[in-house]
Amino acid sequence: MLIAALIAGLLPFPLPWESPPPPPEKSELVLERPYPPESLPDGSIMEVPAIRQLPERYRRSDDRLSGAESTAGLAGLRASGSAQFCREEAFALNTDLKGMRVTVVDLRQEPHTHLNGAALAWGPPEIVGTHRSAGEVLHAETAWTDHLERGKFTTATKFSPGRLADVSKWQPLDLKLDIRRASTEQDLIERMRWRYFRIAVPDAVVPRDEDIERFVEFVSQLEEEKADWLHFHCDTGGNRTTLFLTLYDMMRNYVRASRPQIIQRQRLLGGIDLLAGPAREERDAFLRSFYSYCWQCGPHFRRSWSSWKRAQEKVDQSDGRGVAGTSDSSRP
Repeated sequence: MLIAALIAGLLPFPLPWESPPPPPEKSELVLERPYPPESLPDGSIMEVPAIRQLPERYRRSDDRLSGAESTAGLAGLRASGSAQFCREEAFALNTDLKGMRVTVVDLRQEPHTHLNGAALAWGPPEIVGTHRSAGEVLHAETAWTDHLERGKFTTATKFSPGRLADVSKWQPLDLKLDIRRASTEQDLIERMRWRYFRIAVPDAVVPRDEDIERFVEFVSQLEEEKADWLHFHCDTGGNRTTLFLTLYDMMRNYVRASRPQIIQRQRLLGGIDLLAGPAREERDAFLRSFYSYCWQCGPHFRRSWSSWKRAQEKVDQSDGRGVAGTSDSSRP
């Protein structure tokens, strides 16, 4: 038992039989989707009302696009993105992508779940924690969701009309739920006979190296796994969804389009401007480096991102430059 405990302590992820601690007492259960009715009914609610429509900021790589400098390879990317979806919006996605073998790429680090079809999350992020790995978040979500389902009743105390991280915009809510069905997003997606892949990405920052590592490995295996379509989402469909759609576009189309062209077209599809905002310089440097990585290591990406990055840092240091000085010089 002692040896097993020591080994478990060295693992970077929780073991299946380990029970994660409950969410902190100061955390709140926050409704994200759907938007609540103007006047909430008193007492318990069996089902949260929702319209079967596509989630917010939904866009597809094969959408008609005007104003883009280049669309080369974009329609063949076979990818889409959106904000967080509730159950009815997931069903609308299923209809729109009918016939596709879809893998949902969930980019959220913040724990979230589905109760009676509604999408809820635990927050605020700094209370629940923002440094978990994908395995740790999934483990917590499963345990916390099971606990809610066993309790039969719960109350969503806040409503987040857009971005979970912006606590100042939360609205008071006293939504009482008589829980008839509780499921993690992974459960919901797999019941739709789609596949589910999680990367626990912190919001509004350059992704951690380990997150990029997992993503590159995942994309490299797609051909073997015969995935037809990738659907990316975070909470708003903005920061993380746009960034990872851009990285995926770079990995698939670096020989067809330049880095600025790929960044531009992902913005025009319905994403955000990745080169604007407080983190623009850091994000610009990261995208320059990743695009160079694609040229040097694509199309099979047998060299890992971390290995390439370490070698590039040594080259940059010998030239008297930092990583931020990395450019697209490796492009033929």
